[in-house]
Amino acid sequence: MSLAAHMRVSALLQMCQARGEGAYVLRKGDRTAGALLIRQNHLDGTSTLYARRYTMENEAEWQAVSGETPLPDAEIDAAIARRAATDPDLWVVEVETRDVAPLLSAL
Repeated sequence: MSLAAHMRVSALLQMCQARGEGAYVLRKGDRTAGALLIRQNHLDGTSTLYARRYTMENEAEWQAVSGETPLPDAEIDAAIARRAATDPDLWVVEVETRDVAPLLSAL
């Protein structure tokens, strides 16, 4: 059984707070079944966008849907807007961290 979306978001916010890093809910979606995008803001005008996907073994993993190279913030904003236009249940959380891997692995 998977965690409800709002619980996953709450856990992410608490982990960031405990690490002294900024985290902000940019868009609230469905409390139970909403998809979650995580935007890693590199604080230099670029960001990386992550989404959960499922492997062939049906295990969830996080993938940089914007690619491995950070993109300009405007491109990430546009990608989020496109996704939100087709998914009204979407959650988006922005984190300000250098190392997003520990956060993603905990979710």
